[in-house]
Amino acid sequence: MKYNIIITALTCLLFAACKKDVAIGPPESIEPDYTLPQGDASDEDNAKIQELYDQYGTYFLYNFTQKDFVWALYTSTGNSKIDTAVLGDTQYVGDMLQFLDDCWLKFIPEENKKSNWLPYRVFLADTIRQFRGPGYPPGYEYLYSDIKITGKSFAFAGMNASLRTMTPAEKRTKKNAYINAIWKYYQDNGLIEVPDSFFLFSDYNAPAPTPPVNASNPANQAAFRSMGFLPGSYTYGVSEWYYGTYSWARAKDSDISSFMLHILQRTDEEMAPYLTYPLIKEKFDFLVRFYREHYNIDVRAIANATF
Repeated sequence: MKYNIIITALTCLLFAACKKDVAIGPPESIEPDYTLPQGDASDEDNAKIQELYDQYGTYFLYNFTQKDFVWALYTSTGNSKIDTAVLGDTQYVGDMLQFLDDCWLKFIPEENKKSNWLPYRVFLADTIRQFRGPGYPPGYEYLYSDIKITGKSFAFAGMNASLRTMTPAEKRTKKNAYINAIWKYYQDNGLIEVPDSFFLFSDYNAPAPTPPVNASNPANQAAFRSMGFLPGSYTYGVSEWYYGTYSWARAKDSDISSFMLHILQRTDEEMAPYLTYPLIKEKFDFLVRFYREHYNIDVRAIANATF
């Protein structure tokens, strides 16, 4: 009996081995995530979007769903639906593409555009708003953003009539907001580095500067500049990043942040008073040269861009 079972099993295996293979069939085609052209933008604008996709593999999208936007912005649980992108009027697609080129694309080397310096999706929106929660009076229910970024998606607000009415100063403010967020993304994702040798210029082990450092204390401010340090922001006038001895522990981070602000956003005219301090000029020139030589990016062209 045992031998009959073995013979039967071997016979089944033999027949299975001899059975003709079943054809797999033709491979299924993979449909693109988005179909171009998207909609009723002008033929010229749709052609430009197609050209950008063909050259760099990036979709510039003016017709997208909230699901697209939310999925692109968030990869985990949480208040993912609190941010909303409002679609823009398609008559301004060309204006928005031109503005992005003036603010961002024209400063990126061609070889970098073809790698991962451009995201997979660029959303062109009228506004990007965040609901603040109940209890706010009419007109204050939302916070508004110029740009939202994740690994594969950049969302830009501003595709509306304001593109044709903004003053050069207003365009520059929006350009700086775009560049600040984009440059941070490049740094966070290892596409651009901060050179370690930058931190060899100033002495962070020296005694902390004497507070307060501000325009009301010109001697303290001049001593601070002589150590090679720039202001931290200009949101509400000139604001120093050093505002007390407890902030000295974060001097390195504050120092490089302030210099990145200045090389990317402050014009030559605005920089002139600061560059009279030899150590500031040395650090400033070092960073400008570093990004030109290592990434072929003229950071001063970004800062001095006019509209």
